[in-house]
This record gives sequence, C-alpha cells and structure tokens, in this order.
Amino acid sequence: MTRREKVLAMCLGGTLSGVAFFTLVNWAVIGPFKSVKQQIAAERERQRNLNEQLKRLTQVEREWQEKWTARTLAADPKEAQRRFREDMHRLLARHGLREPKVSPGTFVKYKNGSVGVPLTVSATGTLKEVLGYLCDFYRRDYLARLDKVRITADQSIVGEVNLPRRRGLVRSTRAPALTKREASIGPDGPELKLTVSAITLVLPKLPGLEHPVMQEITELEDGRLLRKREEYNLILDKNLFMPYQEKPAAVAQDQPVTQPSRPAVPATRPLPPPVDPRPGADQQFVRGTVSLDGEQVAYVVDERQRDQPPRQYHLDEPIDDGTLILIHPQGLVVRVRQPDGRTVDYVYPLGASFRDREELDCEAHPEICEAMQREIIS
Repeated sequence: MTRREKVLAMCLGGTLSGVAFFTLVNWAVIGPFKSVKQQIAAERERQRNLNEQLKRLTQVEREWQEKWTARTLAADPKEAQRRFREDMHRLLARHGLREPKVSPGTFVKYKNGSVGVPLTVSATGTLKEVLGYLCDFYRRDYLARLDKVRITADQSIVGEVNLPRRRGLVRSTRAPALTKREASIGPDGPELKLTVSAITLVLPKLPGLEHPVMQEITELEDGRLLRKREEYNLILDKNLFMPYQEKPAAVAQDQPVTQPSRPAVPATRPLPPPVDPRPGADQQFVRGTVSLDGEQVAYVVDERQRDQPPRQYHLDEPIDDGTLILIHPQGLVVRVRQPDGRTVDYVYPLGASFRDREELDCEAHPEICEAMQREIIS
C-alpha cells in the first residue's frame, strides 16, 4: 500500500469515526436533552391550562356560594320549610290579609340532588292587599317562585250589587238603599279569596365545599319583578273585581211650557237610520290584562250583562270587528280588515270602551309599538 493510499484510508476512517461519534452523542445526549426540553415545555403549558381552569373553578365555586347557596333558607329541607312558612305568615300579616292558612306539601327531589319545598298559601283580602303580598313575595331575595296563583271573588256579592234595580230598570229620583253585601264593599273592591302554590329550593351539599345559607331574609327594591313596583298600581286603578257603579242620572231642568207646534210635513220620505256596524261597542270596556302561566289574557266587561263575570280573550281570537293581535298592560291591539281589503291596527286603551278605540300611532303609543316589534322579531 502506497503512502497516498494510507493517507486516504486514515482520512476515510477518521471521517467514519467522526460520523459514528456524532451519531452516538446525538442519540445518547442531544436527543434525550431535546426530548426533556419538549416535555418541560408541554408540562409548563399544562400547568398554565390547569391554573386557568383552577381560576375558573374558583370563580364557579364563589358564584355557587354567593349567587345560589347563600340565597337558600337552609341546607336541611325541614329547616327551610320552617323558615319559609314563617316568612309567608309575615308577608300575609304585613299586608293585612285575613284568615291566613299556610300548609306544607311533600318534598320534591330533583335529579340534580336539589329538593323543592312546597307550600300552599290561602287568605282573604282586597285586591290592594293581595297585590302587595304578591309583589313583596318577588322582592324577597331567596330562591322561591309561585307555581299557581288563583284570585276569586264572591260572585253572589257582585250579582247582588248588579241587581236589575241597579241597571236602571226601576226609575226613581231617590238613591236606592244599599244592601248589606254592597255596603261591605269598600273603596278597594270586594273581599277576594287568594290561593297560591309557592315553592323554595334547597341545594345539595358538594364535597369539600362550604355551604353558606341566608341568615337574615333580605328584600330588594324591585327584586325579581319585571317592572317597577309603582307600575303595578295600575292594576288597582283598573280593578277587575270592582262591581259596576251606576253613573248618577242627570236631573232634567224645569223648562217652560210652550205650545206644541204643528210638525212640518217633510217634502220627501226620510232615509232610514244607518246600520251600526259595531253594535254594543259603547257598552264593552277593557277592564284588565294579565299573564297566566305565560299565556296572556284580556278581560272585557259588557255592561249589557253586568251580572256576568268579565269575558276572557286570548291572542288571535276574534274581538269586536277584528282579530286580537297584542295584549299589553296599556291595552289591546286589534287588527281590522277594511272593505277595501287593507288592514288597520286599532288600540283599545285599558279602561276605555270599544267605541273609544283609536288607530295605532307609534308616537302616541311608543311602548305598544315596541312590544309589537318584539312579537314580530320573535
């Protein structure tokens, strides 16, 4: 082997040895170091995600305690029932409701572990007293709701107040004497019977988590009421249960006696009076609008049938000469098809007669127009 061949062989061997050494170092040192570095980065990312989840869980835990468990009356259903009953008695006494009765019901166990504590509350009082109780119930800050509300009046009282002699069938210049039942009706209307089904909630205890409850029952300004408390006084102004009050008859003034003149003979035969397309419109009045279990109802009183309870109307039902399309606290909106085929929307204000309806004007009735827009969007 020549010298040149020996040098080439040594260079080739050195090169192969270097490659083998680099491969060995990369496999034994550099590769594991990179892998460990990648693992460290992954663990740091995992740590960051866990810290964010921990913050969210801490916030959820705080909200669970502040917004939910702290708004329950007790962690034990029996204790919650006792406090719930006592608070119902306090509300009934505050507003002067009579013959109060609060009866407990059977506990309701839900799939999520919470327990419903129901009560049946009944009492008697005027509409003002009943309204005050219902509004203050929803101003309470603990978790509770009313599943059923029933308000009834003694129809025998309303029927006796609306006797035929009150309808003007018996004419007299002297005021008729009041019956005992009529005299018992005060300025706030007749005595009403209130029956409600109320329920409060007891939340489950979570392991390793504190379970605070409401120590002192708090009352908010408007609470869970959908409107301002003062706006509900409109219900009292349009008392649905107030019996019809006959308007005082005007006394005719004495007029001087004059000689009857001979009637003039008309040159032509008079035309017959026009036919009223809406008979009885001036005798029907919108007395109230309510929402029962999510369903809107309008109450209309017909003075031609004063001894009958108000008639109920629902959406999309025929009323007057059109169709009821909106029930609003300020009144009704009825869509009427004109003889030329076009449709016109009329507003029937609360407390007014059908004859006093007016065409819908968004400048005069902005809240009603806004409600109609919401109905169209939904």
